[in-house]
Order: sequence, then structure tokens, then C-alpha cells
Amino acid sequence: MRTNNFEPEEFRFLPDYIPCGIDEAGRGPYAGPLSVALVSFLPETLEKIHSGEILQGLNDSKKLTESKRERLFTEIQETAFTVAHAFLSHTFIDKHGINRAVLEGILKCYRKGSSAPIENTRKNLLLLIDGNYNFSKYKESELLKHKSHYYTKGDSRIASIAAASIIAKVKRDRFMKTIASKFPGYGFESHKGYGSAAHEDAIRNLGMTRIHRRSFTKKFHVSNSSS
Repeated sequence: MRTNNFEPEEFRFLPDYIPCGIDEAGRGPYAGPLSVALVSFLPETLEKIHSGEILQGLNDSKKLTESKRERLFTEIQETAFTVAHAFLSHTFIDKHGINRAVLEGILKCYRKGSSAPIENTRKNLLLLIDGNYNFSKYKESELLKHKSHYYTKGDSRIASIAAASIIAKVKRDRFMKTIASKFPGYGFESHKGYGSAAHEDAIRNLGMTRIHRRSFTKKFHVSNSSS
């Protein structure tokens, strides 16, 4: 049987905690929202993931084709104990900065995940977060104290984080494809708001849209905007 090559990190915290993977998509684009997701699995489901019985090919979303992400997105929704998701808008990012937006997304997902039908769930949730963040300067981060661990490249090391990366990525990609029709000529359906050459040309030729992050596009010095 094919196995998924993940570290058994979640099992370290069972049964005292419910380990929840968290990841984001859309930190770097010029346009569109930040997408943050949380995913947790029951212990028996984690066993099946690690053995390769289910969610075969699960990995960091950036390493997968779109068709594989879409397949796994559906399978994750069907097999996960908890799936929570949040968008943080371009206006929030411009006002507060990208790291504060990531924190807000984590907190939103944490609150949604805490509503799962388990006694004392809020107390027992433990967040396994992709990245090497330091949120200590934000007073809101107190809620995460003693409830979070951070992992460099966690989306390729830990199953629940990999699953969260796929939820976050697919949700954001679908959003950008949908909104692309409101802004013809920008190609959001293909580059998803990232800084491709085609996207930069569109900004220079057509100006900014209302979903562009002004704090990420200062180099263009474009005063006109597309509604």
C-alpha cells in the first residue's frame, strides 16, 4: 500500500488535545484576499492518512496540480473532523499589514473550530501552524498562548497542515476565478492576483482595481483605478 510521508506530529498531542493544522494562501499577491484554513482529523482518520489508505498524494498545495488539489479538497471535506476557513480582505491587509491579517485569520478559524460538537473543545484545541511567525506584539495573540506550535515547511511535513494548505489554496483560487469576470483584462483567473509579468502589464495599462492591495503595489505609482 502506498503511504503518505508525514511526520507523526499530531499523535504527540493525542488524546489530551485536538491537533488542528493551519495554513494560509495568498500572502504575496498584488490583489485579492488572504485565505486561512484550519483542518483537524480524528485519530483513526490520521492513522489511515499516514498509512496511505486515504488522501493519497496529500502534500503542500504548492506542489500539487490544480486537478489534484481539487480532488483532495473534496476528500478532505469528506474525511476531516473539523474544517474552518476565513478570508481577510485586501483592505484589512492594507490597514493592518499581512502578519496581522494572518493572525486574524488564525483567530477566526480557531473560533470556528471551537464550535465543533465536543465537550471542552475550546480548551483542548491545539494549533499546528505553518510558518515561523512571531505574533507577540499583537495583544490578540494572547488567545493563542500555550495553544499553538509553529513549523517551518509544515505543509509538507504534517498531514493536517497539508490539508489546511489545500483548503486555503482552493478556496482562494475559486474566489479569484469568480471575481475575474468583474475585472476583464487583468487575468485574475490565471495568475490569481500574483505578480506575474502579465499582471504587472495589466496594472500599467489599465490601472488598479478596487481589490488591489495598495501596500503591495506602491512601485507602480498608478493613480487611476478600475471599478
